[in-house]
Amino acid sequence: MGFYDKLEQHRKNLNDNEEEILTYLLNQGEQLDDITIREVAGHFYTSPTTIVRLTQKLEFSGYQQFKDDFLAALAIQTSLGELYSLDNMIIKTKQLINEEAIHKMTRTIHEADNILFFAVGLSRFPAEEFSERLKIIGKQSQTFIDPHIMKHNAQIMSEKDLAIAISISGRHQSNVYAATSRAKIAGAKTLSITGFSSNALANLTDLQLYGFSSPLKINGLDATDRFSIHYLTNYLFDKYIEQYLHLDTSIT
Repeated sequence: MGFYDKLEQHRKNLNDNEEEILTYLLNQGEQLDDITIREVAGHFYTSPTTIVRLTQKLEFSGYQQFKDDFLAALAIQTSLGELYSLDNMIIKTKQLINEEAIHKMTRTIHEADNILFFAVGLSRFPAEEFSERLKIIGKQSQTFIDPHIMKHNAQIMSEKDLAIAISISGRHQSNVYAATSRAKIAGAKTLSITGFSSNALANLTDLQLYGFSSPLKINGLDATDRFSIHYLTNYLFDKYIEQYLHLDTSIT
């Protein structure tokens, strides 16, 4: 299992303090090679045992294996040549993809009578594109502009329906989370596509996809790109038509 696979599967097991430490470690990049476990512990006024426990929650044997595997993952990216930030986002996002999970998602999409997308702001654009592409292949799919209508439709879903929630932050206090919670209570299957973090929306849903992004606010407004979200929705759609329409998406 690769470095990012372990993070994807086990990051939700971390508490808030451990999440903060993990974010710090990942942000060090190649410089982490020169940082000892005692230095990390000292930075957070905690003990080395806490750092070891954190890495073991992520299925590493300890801090050294975490560091070695992280640096190896960075080396793979570097070997691909000089990359722009968008290239790095896609490489990291691709490393997070679990093919077994993708297979479950395509099957869930195939079996769903109706597919409702919950997304607001800039996340509506990948949701709308995915929804329209599903309509082309005969699936009943819908997006919403008004969050009140979105939440109303969520609560009248059934166990034969699928809710796909898209949110970079995945935060608890949001219309997307509220709609997804109502859909889940109604018995619908739920799938989330969020930024790579331990977040409330991903913890709520039955199935999860994660993408890397660079948070950006301008004059207090969210301007974070959804490039990795577009990548994931396209990847999921391509896998669906390969499996159920038997089309070779590698042919252009």
